[in-house]
Amino acid sequence: MASVPIAQEAGPAPIHGSLSDPAGAIGGPRFDMLFFWGAPILASVLVWAWVLIARSMPTAAGQGAVTALVYGVAVLTFAHLVAVVPRAYLNRDVFASNRNRLVIVPLLLVAALLLSPALLVCAAVLAMLWDVHHSAMQTFGIGRIYDMKAGNGPHILRSTDLRLNWALYVGPIAAGASLLAHAESFSSFARLDWTLLATSPGIVASHVEAIRYAAIAAWAVTLGWAVRDYRAAAAAGYAMPVHKAALLGSTGFVSILAWGFAPPFMAFAIINLFHAVQYFALVWLKEGDRISTVLSRGGNARRIALPAFLLSCGGFGILYAAIDEKSVLIAPFIACSLLHFWFDSFVWSVRKKQV
Repeated sequence: MASVPIAQEAGPAPIHGSLSDPAGAIGGPRFDMLFFWGAPILASVLVWAWVLIARSMPTAAGQGAVTALVYGVAVLTFAHLVAVVPRAYLNRDVFASNRNRLVIVPLLLVAALLLSPALLVCAAVLAMLWDVHHSAMQTFGIGRIYDMKAGNGPHILRSTDLRLNWALYVGPIAAGASLLAHAESFSSFARLDWTLLATSPGIVASHVEAIRYAAIAAWAVTLGWAVRDYRAAAAAGYAMPVHKAALLGSTGFVSILAWGFAPPFMAFAIINLFHAVQYFALVWLKEGDRISTVLSRGGNARRIALPAFLLSCGGFGILYAAIDEKSVLIAPFIACSLLHFWFDSFVWSVRKKQV
């Protein structure tokens, strides 16, 4: 296991701790390497290896292998959307603090999307855009947990980390090969005859070079700003946890490699794979005992709890992947996407010590 000595100078601030030290890890050194800070690298290696092997196969077999990869990651991505349910509804403290938001809003949202085709289209586009922000915020949140475990205050460098994680994730999308794939979601507005919004993918395509250079410039400015803030914080006594540094480094590297240079289908596969893996790991660490208790009614059911949890989430993912995106039946699934993003903004909080 790699390690960084205490106070060794590396990057914008001294990095403290060792990756092999369980005190700084969330689930343990090996667990974090597989499911948190190492997940982006492992997901990237897996997807690239899969695609390269598929390309070496006969055409039909290779296309089938790629299709299986895309479908498998799609199911996993949709599956992780309901993984928040144990956190939101089985955790009594979380549910009691957010009862109205967790009960009334989901019912109103599903009803609105079922009744209004226009709202359904808008919600589908919003889900695509919000997913970008949500993915950046997941890395932000895990990084803040590492800060908490290292003894850093919940507010120190918070704004800096928000900007930095946005830059690491959104910057490569705007500057890279996957920008048009994200913009394409606006073509759905054609079903409502909202011409200006429906033609925005073409507008983005005609200005792609200008957007790319603006994104690179904004990324560089934000990175430099973060370096300055981290140096100032370190001078004031901030200790940069090595686990957080590894997380930011692996996520930034993979984000640039995937969004910037990989074909869009591979980029989505890589990013969504490690995002879902991180989320499942976090939910299980924090809510696994409650899931086991619900299944066992007090007995020892931890051996079956994890498979039951994953299979139930997987069943939802399979249903989501099977629904025609133009069908009204997609409404509760789109609602689930939006609720997942929204729930995560208040059922996990380092500042409230909910993790």
